[in-house]
Amino acid sequence: MVVPFDDHMVHRGHGVFDTAHVCDGRCHLLDRHLARFERSMRSAKLKPPAGQSLASMRATILATIAASGLRDAQVRYYAGAGPGGFALSHDECVDATFYVTVVAGRAAPDPNVGVSVVTSDVPIKPPAFATVKSVNYLPNAMVVADAHERGADYGVWMTERGLVGEGPSMNLAIVEDGVLVTPPTDDVLAGCTVRRAMELIARGALAHLGVRDARHEDITLERAKSADEAVLIGSVIWCQPIVRWDGEEVGTGRARGCAGPCALALHEALLADFRDDESELVDVPYA
Repeated sequence: MVVPFDDHMVHRGHGVFDTAHVCDGRCHLLDRHLARFERSMRSAKLKPPAGQSLASMRATILATIAASGLRDAQVRYYAGAGPGGFALSHDECVDATFYVTVVAGRAAPDPNVGVSVVTSDVPIKPPAFATVKSVNYLPNAMVVADAHERGADYGVWMTERGLVGEGPSMNLAIVEDGVLVTPPTDDVLAGCTVRRAMELIARGALAHLGVRDARHEDITLERAKSADEAVLIGSVIWCQPIVRWDGEEVGTGRARGCAGPCALALHEALLADFRDDESELVDVPYA
């Protein structure tokens, strides 16, 4: 794929993107991701290219997956302001752009190992930008670099209000008193996978472990570190238990410092949904 260097998505960051996963030739949660993609486009004042609509873009996404021949993959699609020059205003752009690429799927990290996180010193994006899935991922890349320099797997942002925010490309949640709690989406990205996790819990996916409810609430750093379990949830990692935070063991009881039962069960529930939930799977039109 060749992208024009004068596309404002490239040199001004005026673009948005989203992703979806393909499992055994079927695309998971595609329409949910497309709905978020459309919201991001609207927030960034982007329109589809001339003659395109969300429906035609959806068809292009599926056709591109089919053309790749990959049956287990990640599809990534981007909307840019378009080429036309190097000014700030997109008024000079000839037309908006839409790009689709498909990459081979990769296995999620082993949830039995768990991950370590640090509270990042990298400032979080302001809410108006944190809630848009834009191509400007410099802060996200810096959060990861900061974490690696400090010997951790991921960094966790604190919000401008001093509360726990999110990871560089995933949401954060805790389990306490039989409830999965995740931060409100006022100042973090609304994750499709964490939303699905909350729905699965409402259906009873973790009822055998005493977790029957999921909700959005403010989470302080102290609350997160003292929870029964803390997890990262995203479409690439599914559900990963946080076993160390700022060098300290996380969790209570048998979950302290290791993968907890709720994290492992939720990971499996998400994988099962990925494979088997007919209502959230879209067939790819392979030849």
